[in-house]
Amino acid sequence: MTTFVVRPEGLELRDATGAVVFELDYLADTAAAVATVTGALGSAPVDEMYSGGNHFPPSTAHRWGAFELHERRYVDRWDFAASDPRTLGQPAWGVVFTGPQTADVTLNTEQRVPAGTAWADLEANPALQLNPSGCSGPYLDFITREETWPDGTVYQQRYGVDFEADEGRTVIEAVRAPIGIYDGCA
Repeated sequence: MTTFVVRPEGLELRDATGAVVFELDYLADTAAAVATVTGALGSAPVDEMYSGGNHFPPSTAHRWGAFELHERRYVDRWDFAASDPRTLGQPAWGVVFTGPQTADVTLNTEQRVPAGTAWADLEANPALQLNPSGCSGPYLDFITREETWPDGTVYQQRYGVDFEADEGRTVIEAVRAPIGIYDGCA
């Protein structure tokens, strides 16, 4: 069975042996990513518009069942992020998995912890990392990238794949990436 694997820096499609068939970068063209996912899943997405909020800009969710590709729109109060170069903090698009499978394709993380997994199982994982601010996360997969502010300041920023619990904290409701790991809340 083929598997989409969500990573901090991009989305991979792997074949039944685990070999990477293709990788899509969150900083690359959204239309090309939607076309590639559509081809892999064999059907067109259902699209829904979101107005955005404090943590995420307005977006269009391209949804194939439990697989969502969120096309970010940097408009209105988010227009400061509209210019290139893109960062994983302001990607062209991101991914949300709300279940372990869509069509005939598995939706997973590098550590094989899909949406629908018991929250207690996630919390028992010794590799689990918590965000000190509690604004996002927890995480099992993250990277650190060197980035430059517009004023030329160079800094280290962490990005990851995070897990969101259902209201009762019984199961993983969603797996999302890329998510910035920040020390404070907005």
